[in-house]
Amino acid sequence: MTALPNPPPATSLWAPHPASAHTDGEAHRQRWLRRTWQLHFFVLLSHLYAFLLLVGFCIVGYVPEAVLGAYGLWVAGGMGFITWAYASGWCHKRRDPGLFLVHQAVSILGALGLLVAAPQVAFQALVMLIAFSADGFLARSRASFAATWVLTLLAVAAAFFWVGPHMRMPTDALPGQLLTIGVVLGSVARSIVLVTFFRGMQYRLSVANDKLGAALAQIETLVRSDELTGVANRRGIMESLHRQRELADRSQLPFCVALLDIDHFKRINDHYGHAAGDRVLRVFGALLAGHTRAVDRIGRYGGEEFLVVMPDTATAQAADALERLRQQIVAANWTGMSGVPCDMTATIGVAQYRAGESVDATIRRADEALDRGKAAGRNRVVVETIR
Repeated sequence: MTALPNPPPATSLWAPHPASAHTDGEAHRQRWLRRTWQLHFFVLLSHLYAFLLLVGFCIVGYVPEAVLGAYGLWVAGGMGFITWAYASGWCHKRRDPGLFLVHQAVSILGALGLLVAAPQVAFQALVMLIAFSADGFLARSRASFAATWVLTLLAVAAAFFWVGPHMRMPTDALPGQLLTIGVVLGSVARSIVLVTFFRGMQYRLSVANDKLGAALAQIETLVRSDELTGVANRRGIMESLHRQRELADRSQLPFCVALLDIDHFKRINDHYGHAAGDRVLRVFGALLAGHTRAVDRIGRYGGEEFLVVMPDTATAQAADALERLRQQIVAANWTGMSGVPCDMTATIGVAQYRAGESVDATIRRADEALDRGKAAGRNRVVVETIR
């Protein structure tokens, strides 16, 4: 299939070119072609219906045969040209790919000509003009749509002054009444079809947006999650820590930061390989998630180090909760859960946030406590030294 040229700089409301460079251009083009042909077929039917009503008015004597013939030739020529332009792809290279101006010229000038040449059926011409206003979706821009209808209204006003005294609603006899009812029914049917069509498009767009929203939410989660352990990654846990700091500064409520380091983790990688080490890390992440509070935030800080943010918690409370966590780590069946013949322990350093300090300063104090725990023999919870 021949590639489309680069999209024009003007903003197209109905165009074969996607608005975003990230959209599948060929898929968008095929959807545009399908919808364009559906709408074009519907517009053809609308014009055919209006012409048949006009034939009826001609038969019962409201419209001269010359007016009927001229109107038929005008619409047939215009719609024939649009059909050729769509079928050949000629319109794709135009600044107005939906051919809005051509559509409106055929429809509006035809209705205005009918209004002037046959004021006896002015009602049909005016209803047609109102119905054609719904074709604004084809406009290359909102400005072109507005300009078209400003000129149309001015032309209608001029026609009122010109043939106003002769304008009639042809309802003085039963045939005219039936045909006038047909005019109204046709206009209502046209509006219903257009609303149904665009509601269907709106629904499909809504479904697509829902899928896109779910995909973006999943991406957002992946960006902030550690794929191996299932807890937050460094970016995710640091964002949680910054939010907690802002909350603490506003509410004056305490919170603590704990750094956990798996003792002698390097031995697992050295003796059993990195795949075994990954399994141990995965189990450790699940254990942390299962034995901390729902309000606590857990993240992999780097390697075998994990960071826990504990909201609304002072140092003493944090130390007690982390001691229980340490005991759970010791008691866990590591061999059964990870498939690695080992028993794991962890050293934990904890520090309480001090109002006004940076999160890096709080982490540094927790890290200092962690280092003291390692120096003292590991497998313990160490609280920061109060200075």
